[in-house]
Amino acid sequence: MNQRKNRRALRVLWLCIAVLALCVAGALYLLLPVPPGRDVEIPGVRGTVPATVQMPGKLNRLGDVPLVVLCHGFTGNRGGDTHFTQLAQDLAEEGIATVRMDFAGCGASTEPYTAYTLTNMADDVQSAIAYMQQEYGATGPVALVGHSMGGRLASLYPQMRGGDLKALVLWSPANGTGLQGLDFLNIDDFSQVEAVAAEALANGKAGTKWGVEISGDFVQQMQESDPNAALREAGLPVLLTYAGHETLFAESTVTETIATVESLPDGTVVLDPFVDGDHNYFGPAGKEDPATPVMDAALRAVTEEFLTGQLK
Repeated sequence: MNQRKNRRALRVLWLCIAVLALCVAGALYLLLPVPPGRDVEIPGVRGTVPATVQMPGKLNRLGDVPLVVLCHGFTGNRGGDTHFTQLAQDLAEEGIATVRMDFAGCGASTEPYTAYTLTNMADDVQSAIAYMQQEYGATGPVALVGHSMGGRLASLYPQMRGGDLKALVLWSPANGTGLQGLDFLNIDDFSQVEAVAAEALANGKAGTKWGVEISGDFVQQMQESDPNAALREAGLPVLLTYAGHETLFAESTVTETIATVESLPDGTVVLDPFVDGDHNYFGPAGKEDPATPVMDAALRAVTEEFLTGQLK
């Protein structure tokens, strides 16, 4: 009898210990801070690629860690017009790793801007994915988030590099077909865009009003690419956003891209929260406008909701 009582008491004790351990783990899970982002140099095809890695807290790493690659736009940098840093924190809190890099000629990159091409961008994304899988164990499902030209690259990436991507998020992508994707070089006079493109193809490079020189390779790759056709071919889940005051792209670029994503089986288009925003999701008065942090929060919220639904 005493032995049975002792065994029963021991089982109760172990049960209490197990419950207590779960409670402690749950409390630590809620309190565990997300580690700070870490600047790294990723081995790439043309040399090292400057980037920032954001990992989730250790207790969030259950199974294979999902990965999101954040791709900035033309003349941008890994900050993503101030949106990427906090988005990386938000995703880390959901157990999702991110990596964001400076493409050629941008941010801390030491390459000339003429190395900024769609092929080189795709190489850098591919290198970043391999690096995160090998060095950080981020071997779960992978998604891309791209803004502007980064959105065009994200749209084309499955066609250019394949891989097992699970989803794409496109913020105001430069998805015009062919040279129409360069309409932001001179939205008021497309003949000037064609002139710059012709100069780059003839001379190897050409200057732009944005203060950088683009290469003939970049122009040729733009000329030969159709990102919306690539989206239809890949058929991946896609989240698309555009702001209401889009002054860099032709209306046809916006309407055709919206129609493409709406035609996808798992395509989602979100426009309403950004009707007062510009191409960079800033308010009417720019970055300091009171509407800017509201739009930033909305942009991050819809992106986080979509990605957690697709990757976890």
